[in-house]
Amino acid sequence: MRAILRASAGGPVRILFPMISSVEEIRRAKELLAEAQEELQAEGHPFDPYPPIGMMVEVPSAVCLAPSLIQEVDFFSVGTNDLIQYVLAVDRNNRKVATLYEPLHPAVIQFMAQAVNAAKHAGKRVSICGEMAADPVCTLVLVGLGFDELSMGPFFIPVIKRLIRALDFQTAQNVADQIVTMSTVARSRVSSSKRCATSA
Repeated sequence: MRAILRASAGGPVRILFPMISSVEEIRRAKELLAEAQEELQAEGHPFDPYPPIGMMVEVPSAVCLAPSLIQEVDFFSVGTNDLIQYVLAVDRNNRKVATLYEPLHPAVIQFMAQAVNAAKHAGKRVSICGEMAADPVCTLVLVGLGFDELSMGPFFIPVIKRLIRALDFQTAQNVADQIVTMSTVARSRVSSSKRCATSA
């Protein structure tokens, strides 16, 4: 935290706390940040005293507590890799169960929708961090859910950028709304794939 704060003297930074599962944890993290700020101030080091503070939403408890947690931070970042793993109880690195790791599982989409709705209701931004955003079929759903930012490897950016520019936002919203109410993976993936192909 001290290093990040000292770097803020040279330009804007945002601080993102990972694996937060309770209000107590994010409050404690902010207390530790305040302690680091006090130390740097006492030592005479320059830093930005008001860096935007966010948290990763990547465990089910964080989604359930999203309306309370968003009041403690400036923004959310939904970590899809871990959230999918913990929602579905699937170790994505275990080849024996890898086929069960499904980003468009209705339960996963419902969890993400809850996180987005909590952030939007509080007037704050919410982004995606994870491999899911690099999948064109998933991108359509993520845009429709209302995510403000998507992160991915540089290789995927041209394709996803082209897709987003071709998207009709209302169509993306309609697809996301439909998938949130679906009960099977097959139906959600078919619905998103059809719309994605139309946009492309």
